[in-house]
Amino acid sequence: MEASSKFKGDVDKTQIPPLNQKRILAFVNHFLISTCTFLNEFALNCETKFVQLERQLQRTEAALIILEAKLASIPLDKDEGTAISATTAVVDAPLEDAVETPPEEVEEEPIKGVRACEDVRYKKFFKMLHVGVPAPAVKQKMLSEGLQPQMLDNPDEILIDGIAE
Repeated sequence: MEASSKFKGDVDKTQIPPLNQKRILAFVNHFLISTCTFLNEFALNCETKFVQLERQLQRTEAALIILEAKLASIPLDKDEGTAISATTAVVDAPLEDAVETPPEEVEEEPIKGVRACEDVRYKKFFKMLHVGVPAPAVKQKMLSEGLQPQMLDNPDEILIDGIAE
């Protein structure tokens, strides 16, 4: 019956000898040392990853700066569109008309103002289109800067003081 009383919780705890203090101290010290070691390794691992991410971010930022510089150096070819339309007009015209009618020199009065594609405010947006940025994205950017996005559809429109003529 004595064995059954031990398992039922009828043990007199005053009769149990105390745990060795040196052993308890060794367990607590081991726990503290292993926890501190783990936290130090974890912090070092996190710091290493942050340094790697920072380097990668710096490389990406440098590449972006280089790309922006290359993008800014691309000249916006103004005469390219007019040259193509002039050659197509010559090809589409009948040969007889091209030979019979000499080119007439008509002096047009000078137009005061600037074409939309040459305007300082709109020039970068035409360059964005030239490089291949989608037109809806460029128009959205123009709206966010307070400009008229319909100017992209009419690059030859003459602007006087920011108003279409």
